Amino acid sequence: MSETAAVVAWVEDDPEVVGDAAELAERLGGEVWAATAAAAPDALAAAGAARVLLLDGAGAEVGAAALAGLPAPRVFLVAGTPAGNDLAPRLAGRLGATCLLDCARVLAAGEGPAADLVVERWAYDDRAQERWLVPAGAPAVVALRPGSRGAPRPRPRPAEVVRLESPAGPRARRRRRLPADPGSVRLAEAERIVAAGLGIGSRDLLPVVAELARLLGAAVGASRPLADRGWVPFERQIGTTGQQVSPRLYLAIGISGATQHLGGLRAAETVVAVNTDPACPMMARATLAAVGDASQVVPALVRCLRERRGDR
Repeated sequence: MSETAAVVAWVEDDPEVVGDAAELAERLGGEVWAATAAAAPDALAAAGAARVLLLDGAGAEVGAAALAGLPAPRVFLVAGTPAGNDLAPRLAGRLGATCLLDCARVLAAGEGPAADLVVERWAYDDRAQERWLVPAGAPAVVALRPGSRGAPRPRPRPAEVVRLESPAGPRARRRRRLPADPGSVRLAEAERIVAAGLGIGSRDLLPVVAELARLLGAAVGASRPLADRGWVPFERQIGTTGQQVSPRLYLAIGISGATQHLGGLRAAETVVAVNTDPACPMMARATLAAVGDASQVVPALVRCLRERRGDR
């Protein structure tokens, strides 16, 4: 068993990132080590890990301190979750390494350990990808967006399991976790979305739509015509040329359901549509459809929700 690894993958509970590490290590000509505080060693070995490092703590401070003490691998890969994005810059700071977040994939520009790395990173609200060149000899910590590549290809092999202790206790302690403000989260991560279309009639109704979203604990989205007119920022646009979303609840107000818009609605547990046209595509897509004028329906919904909450 080698004393150094070409790639080290930090795993929370999903071995997806180990598959990325294994593909990269095949090009670089080295082993994959998987570090985890929660994942099952057998699953990591099945995904291609030659050594499984069991951490004695799950926090970012503990993980960064432990991983920084490893014999220098070429690259560290982490899942781009909130915990992974917390760990990545701490680890890069300890190593003096390049740190790249929200990446799509990492490629080797050639064969062997002297190959440069090419990191593809999402940019412009996912409308494009930018490429970063990490030259050979420069360490890198790369956070890969989770859930976009799926389960890793099986690469079963016997893996050595080693307990990795942190050289020092954490300086930071988690006291409690504050929920994210639904109005500020990325639409791709929102569990609830209230989206407005040109059928609302006027931008004067947008504050009422925003109030409805606040009462529902939802993010505000929009169709392309509203973004084109400058009524909402482009990062609020949903569709094939905007954000791809998969909320649990999607409330579409005055959206006819053009192909471009429905293409951005990848999955939703419940779709509620409000429109004056009962035959439009969005009404057919909806779990619950209400035929009505948005200028009347939305204020009525706001009043009902305020009454249920006891708000004035």
